[in-house]
Order: sequence, then C-alpha cells, then structure tokens
Amino acid sequence: MSDAERRSGTSFRVLRRRDFAVFWSAALVSNTGSWMQTIAVPFVVYQMTRSTAWLGFAAFMNFIPAMIAGPFGGSYADRHSRKRILVVTQTVMMLSAFALWATWVSGIATPGLIVGIVFLSGLVAGINITTWQAFVTQLVEPGELVDAVRLNSMQFMGARALGPAIAGIVLQAFGASAAFFMNAASFLLVLAALAFVQPRTQVFSATGGSVLGHLRDGWRLVRSRTSLFLPIFMIGIVSLLGTSVIQLAPAIAKEMFSVGRGAYGLLVAAFGVGAVTGSVVIAFIADRMLRSVVASVGILGLALGVMALGLAPVYGVGVAAMFVMGLTYLLLATSLNTGVQARVEDEYRARVMAIYLSSLLLGVPLGSLVQGKIAEHVDLRVVIVGSGLLLLGYAAITWSRHARLRPLDESLIEQTLAVPLVP
Repeated sequence: MSDAERRSGTSFRVLRRRDFAVFWSAALVSNTGSWMQTIAVPFVVYQMTRSTAWLGFAAFMNFIPAMIAGPFGGSYADRHSRKRILVVTQTVMMLSAFALWATWVSGIATPGLIVGIVFLSGLVAGINITTWQAFVTQLVEPGELVDAVRLNSMQFMGARALGPAIAGIVLQAFGASAAFFMNAASFLLVLAALAFVQPRTQVFSATGGSVLGHLRDGWRLVRSRTSLFLPIFMIGIVSLLGTSVIQLAPAIAKEMFSVGRGAYGLLVAAFGVGAVTGSVVIAFIADRMLRSVVASVGILGLALGVMALGLAPVYGVGVAAMFVMGLTYLLLATSLNTGVQARVEDEYRARVMAIYLSSLLLGVPLGSLVQGKIAEHVDLRVVIVGSGLLLLGYAAITWSRHARLRPLDESLIEQTLAVPLVP
C-alpha cells in the first residue's frame, strides 16, 4: 500500500459509523447462522452416504452456482441499487433456508434433494455476496473504505468461528433441524438492518449495453492491472489447494481422528477462531505493514498448516493445525481483498469483486470434488499433505515471478496498463 494510505489508529474506528455498525452486527448473527447450515449440510450428507465423494459433490454444488451467478450479479449491482438487490436476495435465501428445514423435519430428505436446495440457494447467494461486498463500502466515507473491508472480513470470519462451534453443540443436543431453522430465522435481522441503514449515494456505471459486454469491460480492467489480476488468481489457487480441504472435515474427523459430531464442529470452528485471531491482528497492524509482506506470510503459513493437518497424529494437533490455517488464511485473504478494493473505481467495484469472488468460489468446490474423489482410492492424509505441498510450490513460484508480490503494494496511479503475465 502507498504511504498515503497508512494512518495511525486501528480499523475498529469505522464502527463509529452507525449504519455500518448496525449492518455489521446483523451480518455477524446471520452469517453465523449460515455457517451453522454449512456445517450441518455435509454432516447429514455424510451421515446418509458415508462417502467422501458425496462430500466433495455437495461442496461442489454449494459453491459452483454462486460462482456462476456472481459475475451477473456484479454487472447488475454496478447499474442498479445495491440495497434493493440485497433485500431481494436475502428474502429468497431465507425462504430457501426454511425450505431446507421443512424438507428435513418432514422426513423426505435425500442427499440429492438437500444438494438440490443448496444449489438453488447458491445461485441467489452468488448475486448476494457480490452485491454485499460492494454495498459495505457505501456505509462509510471513502477514506474509511479499507477499514470497512477489514471489519467486514472480521465479522465474516467471526461467524465462521461461532457458526461451527454452535453447530457442533446444536447438532449434538437438538439435531440438524434446529441448525437449519436457526439459520433461516437469522435472515430476518439482515432484512431489518437493510430497512434501517441509509447508504451513501451509489456511483452507477452506464446502464446501456448487454450484461456480457458489461462483464467483458470489467474483465478487461482486471487483465490490464497486475495489482488486480494477481490477487484474483492467487485467491483461486489458495481456495483450490488450501481452504477446499475444510469441506472434507466430516471425513477427517471420522477417518483420521475417530471423533463424533461435537468434535467435528470444534475442528471446523478452530479454523474460524484462527481467522478471528488473524482479523484482530490485521486490524491493529495492517496500516504498518506492506500487503506483500502480510500475504507472503499468509500463503506460506497456510501451506504449512494444511500439511500439518494431514500429518497430525492426534485430534488435538489437528485442531491446532486448523487454527493456524484460519489465522494465516485471514492474513492472506484480507491482504488480497483490500488490495483489490483499494485499486478499483466505484463504478467497476461490483464487477471486479464478482470476478474475485468467482475465483474464490470456483477453487473450493473444484478442490473438494477432486480431493474427495481421490480420497476414495488414496489415504486421506496423503491427499491433504499433497495439497499442502502443491500450495507451497505455487507460493514459491509466484513470489519469485512477481517480485515478492510487490504489485499488491502499488497505489492506484502506479498501476501498470500492460496486460499482466499469468502467474
């Protein structure tokens, strides 16, 4: 980041903005519910099938629709009211969550039906998450944008810690139906927050032309700037080889450590606790460190954490490895996310963030699908360690080819207009 961007204080100062604080708090509760469902779905699918291939397929069908719909949502969110879009998407996602709950409690649920509902919800979620990322910056002043992005990442990761932990308790005490219902009800808080907040005036892009033409315009911008292309490509590889491993957590808990549903929730929650720890660290130190340095530490630590998980001899070591993975992933992802947000004009913001999120969302299901299939024939530990080694190799190549990730530190006016080399 440029010297002009470095300021004293911490990112927590942005919570003084009433609208941001209200929306942030509601999002924390709602995303906690979403993570409860994210934990409950693979748990019930694995309970019904005992198949790592089904786990991978369920993750694939959960993330792929969001990746497909996200770019179209980005185009729409750059040309229309982001607040109105969020009201619609949150309402549809709430109805989908209630449908999943009703399907389960009625006793008609099958793996295919559960995955089908998740798929349809994922299509709407793709539009929602892209719009959400762009909308958050309208709740603060322009100079507070990076702080807002960091705090948004913190609430998401806080939910990622709380959701699995609560899900483990709820699954143990009340079953999957309670987890599904609590998630559905949590959407009401975000809808209430949206009715309350008054965002800054949105800068709209031109409304003419086709959606595909609009998307191509955003992609040309990304391709023309290494400081945009590099983090987008990196988050895809990190998702493919790193965070996709988490989708295999039910099998990891059962096959590697022989623990039950409560311990399974704690295993996934450890990743979230590590991420929350990392977000607090980022909030205090990010203005004092180059993004390239933070990202380098993050990708190295994540690769080593994945390898440690695969090699863990006992459950406790596995939990510790998950914690390290969460902490280092947050360092990396926040550096990449804020790097993109700080380097793009507002009229392009939703489209560029859609491309960024599509890269992230594509990597997770592809990685979990491939890893789950391989794990049907190869020891699960070998699959996990192999993913960590590949991620470590990618980190070394990218670090050397892109001058120690220095493009992440460029200011907006320093961005090159040449088409970047593919990492």
